Amino acid sequence: MRNIIKNINIKADRTLILSKLNNNRAYVLLVFIMILMSICAPNFLGTGNIVPMIKTALLPIMAGIGFTYVMIGGNFDLSIGAVINVGAAVAMGEFNRFFAAFGGEAAGTKAVVLGWIVAILIALAAGVLVGLINGLLVAKGRIHSFIVTIGMMTALTGFVYTYCKGNTISADNTLFVNILERPFIKVPYLEVFTIRFLVTVIIVIFFEVLLLKAKWGRDLLMVGSNEEAAWHAGINTQRKIIWTFIFSGFTSAFGGVMFAISMNAAVPNYGERGINPLMIVLASTIIGGTELTGGRGSVVHTTVAVLTIQAIFNGLIIMGMGFDAQVLAAGVLLAVVVLYESYSLYKQNLKKGAKAALLKEVPELKARRKSAC
Repeated sequence: MRNIIKNINIKADRTLILSKLNNNRAYVLLVFIMILMSICAPNFLGTGNIVPMIKTALLPIMAGIGFTYVMIGGNFDLSIGAVINVGAAVAMGEFNRFFAAFGGEAAGTKAVVLGWIVAILIALAAGVLVGLINGLLVAKGRIHSFIVTIGMMTALTGFVYTYCKGNTISADNTLFVNILERPFIKVPYLEVFTIRFLVTVIIVIFFEVLLLKAKWGRDLLMVGSNEEAAWHAGINTQRKIIWTFIFSGFTSAFGGVMFAISMNAAVPNYGERGINPLMIVLASTIIGGTELTGGRGSVVHTTVAVLTIQAIFNGLIIMGMGFDAQVLAAGVLLAVVVLYESYSLYKQNLKKGAKAALLKEVPELKARRKSAC
């Protein structure tokens, strides 16, 4: 009897450890990749790699915030890459227009500040509008989010090409560009602390607290877990879903705005050739523990997963592998994480008996059926 109890306790402890590792897999993978790349790639941990790596990750981190919310609600937003381009193009184009309207170089700093304020607000409003349309079509129109956001992505891609006339748009004044990317402390590794970095960190913390500590976030988790039960509990499920798409549009547009300003350029086809931000964000969200069916997720875990993927890309570059190797790695990684998550869902359904067909594969039921025969 003691041996049986001991074996049960050992199995329970093992299950608990595996569960904790799985829940924190983003951190485990980041540590593993950092150690592996530091061994395989010389100078991987040098300031010449770490600082650019984090700066490059800021765009998918920002887009991943809203995408995580959408997935927690049980949906997908495949238009985030196009919204990033919209935010970037509109911010640059409208700044040039309003900078000239406010007096241009002759007006000095005043024209620069007013021009950027108006341009950024218009770009963010565009992102929010896109998110609102997506949310209304999904929540009110009852159209699958995959279809809605694929259509929106196509429409926005055409809009950006028309708006940019197929060309790159650069700001007529680079004062704000220099301020946004200027480090507060010119010390190795601490050079990453720029306005753009701090704004991203603040937004990540805000949305993580909103999700895990506020009633609004707990309600969203319930909607993602069981929308019907959430509705019976008095939660306005449609409104929650609409807000997740609005957040996704806002964060994607904001990420595009800051990226364009930091690069002083907005291109209509960013992400179309090579590694699409959508692939990075989707893989990062799943690696971070957000379930494909919704109801569970973390903005911070998604952020850590983005850093993990970016570490892989930078490590491949240092090891002398070309851009095609990064694209291949991104594709393989996305396929692996989707297959892993699908298998995890399959095992969960098997345990819960959520699908009658799966019950046939439960070992206990198989044995019982054989004995009955």
